[in-house]
Amino acid sequence: MLKLPFGKYPVFGKDNPEYAYACGRVKALETRLLDRVRFERLATAKDFEDLLKLLQDTDYSKYLNEVHSPADYEIILRRELEKLFTLVSELSVDKTLERDLRITYDFLNIKILVKSVIFEADFSPYYTRYSYYPISVIRFCIESGKLEHVEPFLIKAYEEAIASYYEKKEIYRIDTAVDRVMYEYLTSKTAFEYLGILFNIKADLNNLLTFLRLERLNRLESYGNFSLPGGYLPREVFSKVSDFQTLLHEIRHTVYYDVITPGYQYYLKTGSYVRLERDIASYINGFIRLGGAKDLGVEPLIAYYFKKRNEVGLLRMIMVSKLNDLPREQILERIPEVV
Repeated sequence: MLKLPFGKYPVFGKDNPEYAYACGRVKALETRLLDRVRFERLATAKDFEDLLKLLQDTDYSKYLNEVHSPADYEIILRRELEKLFTLVSELSVDKTLERDLRITYDFLNIKILVKSVIFEADFSPYYTRYSYYPISVIRFCIESGKLEHVEPFLIKAYEEAIASYYEKKEIYRIDTAVDRVMYEYLTSKTAFEYLGILFNIKADLNNLLTFLRLERLNRLESYGNFSLPGGYLPREVFSKVSDFQTLLHEIRHTVYYDVITPGYQYYLKTGSYVRLERDIASYINGFIRLGGAKDLGVEPLIAYYFKKRNEVGLLRMIMVSKLNDLPREQILERIPEVV
């Protein structure tokens, strides 16, 4: 009988008084985060202009005068993210924390860099500005062989993505190779326990959802190419089953069963992953809430980082949905439990 080494969530964290000031700062800032009621109001706004009016008493209001057309919505989100990165930089006692929080953007840039090299194209407009290392530094390290200036796992991701693509010249292999290295780093190499646990949980839930998506496409034989390292579920749980229903039975004594089952039933009825994706996000948000509730330590800062990133991502989804005239019911069903 398969069981995980935890009940609803893993246990984490020792008190760290070095982060006392950071805890006070982020706990004050959390009172300004948008709650579920606010998101539901935004989702039911009659149009994009009405949505902007509903942001006038929030932290986003200071950027509204920069929005001259609906197409400018990304300005609002970019300003808040930039403010978040500045905050993390100021409050990180150990500067490797800032690196490990922002490194997902570096791995995104590695994907773009690999594609630009393979296809001999200029993809510079697509690099994200939110990475920890400037893309020019990463490119210099790769071209010069002076690798000591960046996290070695970024170079590993670059090399494995190149090699994986040329095995069969399938473009999806670039992204999957980079993702696998990213999860290898964040689930086992980061020095921050809470962050590692968060990505191990994400690895498990991503792997479960990937299994279902591949079953739908009749491509379960390629699961090994898409699965992420890390996680708490043993690899053999996935390899010994031939369908998602059996996989669900195998994990019936774990918390993931309760997370996945309602969305899976919805999927069987509708063919939609919306409920699954929402419930997975809600469960992950619950773990982020736990981190934010800690009184003393690095966890509240990490949790606030993900709370704000989630807020920006959810606001982006609602804005794009409004611009594309998506029915409000479809927007509402995508909103997870908010941290």
